[in-house]
Amino acid sequence: MIDGKITDFTPKDFSSEEQRELYAYWLKIKGNKSMPSRSDLDPIDIPKLLSGIWMADVIYEDPIRFGIRLFGTNLVKAFQRDGTKFRLDDFFFTGDMENRMRDLVETKKAYYYRGKFPIISEDYKEFSTLTLPLSSDGNRVDITISYVHLMP
Repeated sequence: MIDGKITDFTPKDFSSEEQRELYAYWLKIKGNKSMPSRSDLDPIDIPKLLSGIWMADVIYEDPIRFGIRLFGTNLVKAFQRDGTKFRLDDFFFTGDMENRMRDLVETKKAYYYRGKFPIISEDYKEFSTLTLPLSSDGNRVDITISYVHLMP
């Protein structure tokens, strides 16, 4: 088990085919830009991924915070809570996730993370997440999109 963040990853590092599919899709819609925008992303193109995706708006405060705009149905079941319309810091189990995401905002660099499932669960012991930046102007990260793979 990996326990930590990887920024220099290849799709072989991912624990799920869905993460590989999201990454390939992100690269496709990114094209020659530094980052794709939310308007480039069409949920119709990735329907089988939606239940494991969560998206967060970047809130430029001091410190940077994150507002959850979408929380997939598999995540609602696993975390026993719908995160939509909450802020990431409203959850007790995020650990250093906010620091990883702030780093993504500053570096504009995607990351892959794998670790222990953050809440007590009979169903899941580990999880991994691929988190990617989105930008409406190609310079500033507005939104993040992540696919979470849950593992028994």
